[in-house]
Amino acid sequence: MAIDCCNLVGSLNLGFNGCIISVNTNCSTEILNPCGPENLLEGASILTVTITAYASNAIHVGCPARAGVTIPWIRKYDCVEDITHFIFSGEGEAYVAGDLYGKARLKFSVGPKCKALSASSSSGPASIYMYTDQTNGYGLEYDGDPISFSTDKNGTIMNLGALLGDDFYLQSFSYEAQSGQLPIANYTLIKSI
Repeated sequence: MAIDCCNLVGSLNLGFNGCIISVNTNCSTEILNPCGPENLLEGASILTVTITAYASNAIHVGCPARAGVTIPWIRKYDCVEDITHFIFSGEGEAYVAGDLYGKARLKFSVGPKCKALSASSSSGPASIYMYTDQTNGYGLEYDGDPISFSTDKNGTIMNLGALLGDDFYLQSFSYEAQSGQLPIANYTLIKSI
C-alpha cells in the first residue's frame, strides 16, 4: 500500500487559527531493561508536538521582549490501562522580560530582577539586541496567537483539532519579540498514546 507523500504545506489544516511557521510530532516509547535485553518491558508511548507560530500579525514596535514557562508534569505509567498519566505538580517556573504589551504576564513574581541579554549577528551587525530586566516567577498567562492559555491549578490541556487530536498537556512555552519583526510563539505539548 502506497502512502501519499506529496502533501503541500499550504493545504495543511491543523484545525485552529493562526499562522503556523512549523509543526513537528515525535513519539517515543518508554522501555525498561530491568534484567537484561531478553526481559525488556514496554511502557506507554508519548506523543510530543512542537509548534512554532507567529504570535501576532502586527510588527513588534519598541524594545525586544520575551517570556516563557515550563510546567513540571509528573509522569506515572498505568500498566493495567497501558497509559501514562500526567499529574499536575504546579504552574511552573516562568519569566518575562522587555515590552510585552500585555501579551504575557506572570501569575506570581518572585525575587529580585536579573538582566536578560539576547544578541545574534546572524542578521548582520546592525541587528537590534535585547538587554533588559527579567522578572522570574511562577505561572504564566498568555493572550496572543495562535493559542492563548493560562497555567492554573488543573494544568493546561489543549485541543489541537482533528489532525492532531485533543488532551495535550502544555510542557513548555516561549515568546520572542524583536523590534521590526513579527513576534514568535513556541509550544511543546505532550500526551499519552
